[in-house]
Amino acid sequence: MGAADMESLPACFDLLLWNMQKCQGNGWRDDFLHLIADRHLLLLQEASIQAVNVEIFDEHEEYFWTMARSFRHLKSDSESGVKSGCRCMPLQTQSYSSPNFEPLIRTHKMLLQTVYPLASSQPLMVLNVHALNFSRIGGYKRHLSQIARAARGHSGPMILAGDFNTWSKQRLRLLRELADELELCEAVFTRKSKARHLYRHLDHLFYRQLKLENIELVESVTSSDHLPITARFSTI
Repeated sequence: MGAADMESLPACFDLLLWNMQKCQGNGWRDDFLHLIADRHLLLLQEASIQAVNVEIFDEHEEYFWTMARSFRHLKSDSESGVKSGCRCMPLQTQSYSSPNFEPLIRTHKMLLQTVYPLASSQPLMVLNVHALNFSRIGGYKRHLSQIARAARGHSGPMILAGDFNTWSKQRLRLLRELADELELCEAVFTRKSKARHLYRHLDHLFYRQLKLENIELVESVTSSDHLPITARFSTI
């Protein structure tokens, strides 16, 4: 969807990471348009495509969008999943369904892998993840192993980001072990926890062979149960 207006990501680029809660919150469209202004790379989870909002993605003049669908509502024909938008076209795209599905609703969570040209550097691999939430720890481990396999063939710059549903210490430990395996640094910043997330942080951003210039939690946004994260990276 959409159209890119750049040949490659610049040497210094801005990123948005946000679980949009299926675009159901009041004012999500205004929040979204404000958040993406002047950003180069957009990593969304629970992004929704519906008849009433498809044009906000399909007809945008700056971003090329790639989506990995997790769920399709048969009555409304709406689709939701992880979505990556970028000011340049991807060199490669691959999506993966989680090895296990969520119990009861029986839907898979998604990993979206894209590779983008990056000025003055090797191509950048981006792994946009919405991890399993209600599965047992064995299913969660298999999902992280899938992410590791997808990343191993790339030796250059990398970003791993998304909603990892790290609501337990064990899940968070496993995620950080994965980041260590892939030689990724965690973007650390001050943020608030929420009761509905069991006072745990669910959204994480990891990177390698890049310099983190700035990272911020956008606390003014109320149209989702997840607060957006913005960051600026530069090539080393």
